[in-house]
Amino acid sequence: MKNFFLVIPTRDRVAYLSNLLLDLNAFSNYISQVIIVDQSQADIESDINKLPLNFSFTFVKNEREKSVNHSRNQALKHYKNEEWLFFLDDDLRISNVAFQQIIEILKPNIIDVLIPGIQFEKMETAEFKYQTILDTIAKPHNFSKPRFRLQVCSGLNIVKKDVFKDAGFLFDENFTTWGDDWDYGMRLLQAGANIYYQPKILVEHLEVSVGGQRDKGKSINIELEKQKLYFYFYRKHFSNTVLKQQFYLGIIEGIKIALRTGKFSKLKNCIKAYRLMKLMK
Repeated sequence: MKNFFLVIPTRDRVAYLSNLLLDLNAFSNYISQVIIVDQSQADIESDINKLPLNFSFTFVKNEREKSVNHSRNQALKHYKNEEWLFFLDDDLRISNVAFQQIIEILKPNIIDVLIPGIQFEKMETAEFKYQTILDTIAKPHNFSKPRFRLQVCSGLNIVKKDVFKDAGFLFDENFTTWGDDWDYGMRLLQAGANIYYQPKILVEHLEVSVGGQRDKGKSINIELEKQKLYFYFYRKHFSNTVLKQQFYLGIIEGIKIALRTGKFSKLKNCIKAYRLMKLMK
């Protein structure tokens, strides 16, 4: 049954996007719509039109300076009440087996949000060391084991329409270089979603060095932007007391670094980021 709505933002990566679209031929029996939102400098639509695809797609141009969440929201304007929404980055490779596993796991209709696993070296043995309380529910200790997780990758997840609508339907465009996965997961959790990470569904994330949002670093201070969005995330989802705690901890850490190294950038960024966060709507 064709009840999947697919969203693929892309930016300067036509070769990788083409490979992903060809992979999707194996999933064509389930696809209702594929929306590609392009922010590339060059015109790539003619190249995509030449691909031997078993499904149709809608190609949308977006302004280059907009965030990837803005691109996702542009795609959502085309949504037609499909049962599942499937969000994909443009540099993924997905096997036929992975698509079959996705259908099998969703079939019992128990899971609201499915997060496939990203394949990486030593996945079976690597262990994540928790740094914060949020980490304990956001990320698996061992990425080879299925479990609930809070951090939902905006560029690789499948979500049921009802919880997606309850979570607000649109992505928060304030999140640019950091935080959209955390915010998305938190909103889904607050909407009552059953979020499930299943690493036996292995997807390859190429993480190429060009395209995507990587050129943002040429126009903004990345560390300052991340710190601002970190405070914004806490302001949005936690009490003012918790937000201030994070600010004071940042100040203390900045002072420690300044005393140890003589460098004040961490402390200055913390103070400036907090002020900038206060101005955000």
